[in-house]
Amino acid sequence: MRKLKTVHIISNLSIGGAQLLLFDLLENLKKENLDIVVITIDSGHYIEKFEKAGIRVINLSLKGLVNPLIFFKLSNILKKIRPDIVHTHLLKADFYGRLTAKFLKIPLVFSTCHNDSTTHNLRRTDAKNFFDFVDNWVIDYTNSYIIAISEKVKEYLLHRKNEKISNRITVVYNGINIKKEHYILNNEEIKYFKNSLGLHEEDFVIAIVGRLEKQKGHIEFLSCCADVIKKNNLKILIVGSGTQKINIENCVKAEKIENNIIFTGFKEDTEKYFEISNLVAVPSIWEGFGIVACEGMIKGKIVLAANVGGLPEIIDDGVDGFLYNHSELKDKLEFIVKKYAELSNMKRNAREKIKSKFDIQKNSLLYYSEYTKRSVME
Repeated sequence: MRKLKTVHIISNLSIGGAQLLLFDLLENLKKENLDIVVITIDSGHYIEKFEKAGIRVINLSLKGLVNPLIFFKLSNILKKIRPDIVHTHLLKADFYGRLTAKFLKIPLVFSTCHNDSTTHNLRRTDAKNFFDFVDNWVIDYTNSYIIAISEKVKEYLLHRKNEKISNRITVVYNGINIKKEHYILNNEEIKYFKNSLGLHEEDFVIAIVGRLEKQKGHIEFLSCCADVIKKNNLKILIVGSGTQKINIENCVKAEKIENNIIFTGFKEDTEKYFEISNLVAVPSIWEGFGIVACEGMIKGKIVLAANVGGLPEIIDDGVDGFLYNHSELKDKLEFIVKKYAELSNMKRNAREKIKSKFDIQKNSLLYYSEYTKRSVME
């Protein structure tokens, strides 16, 4: 049987959840009957990561949202490859990739929608802007199919567009490698690593892992919980880099919790930071899915996550983790610290939830199923 030529086009391969999802997805899909190529429009940190995994990457190195060269370069490359499927990721790739595929009459066009808003205006995730109207038109014009990474994202798409596209949207959850349930550090290594960060064995450690951007809610979490942090001498690992670092540092100083906060900077491999933590906080202001919650849960960690976006689809509050609205955050953190020794069942439940519902190997097959099913329909 001939392999389906599949081209994934992404706006960039910079550090981010969509990029990591694409990597994990293709790591599994390359085992299927697919010939896979990735095109990144604007370079990115993860190009080498993809290439080392044996995934071919073509880098257009083109910047700017309005750039006709993107269309012309994509056209020339796709004419040579002659793919059966074009699959786009993120705003710029969704626009240029789908229109180019339509122009070249490529049989199947998919787009993965990674967020529940294009406005990203703090909590106004239901607001519409110019890009929503453009994307709605592109969906209709290209007759493309959409993979939504959560039911919340599908709800957003239907609200933004209309119910008529419901049969063109399929929900496929993000996932992680469930082999990560096995620790990479032994007990002695955990002690040594904690010590290398200035932590003591008895410290209660909270990990906040992700880009230092407004979306991720670091400042809201720290300012709300400062009293609890100081009272219980909690240690907070802030793992990541981004444009908000100075603002977060200013918040830490204003709240007088400098001795409780450890900035690690960007880390390619975050597994060991989850392993040395007692609690994983996910204080996002908006979140299409919430892969960090899964990363914590597969390690058997208590996860405290904002009740936004796709996070309630991962966590059943009080059963396999905790969800909070902002007014509840301080009390819920205090409760977890006090009752931590009694939460063993929750940790087990969390790990089992991820293994049953968010296994990237299983969920990748749902992408392949969509490709083959839609190929027959077309």
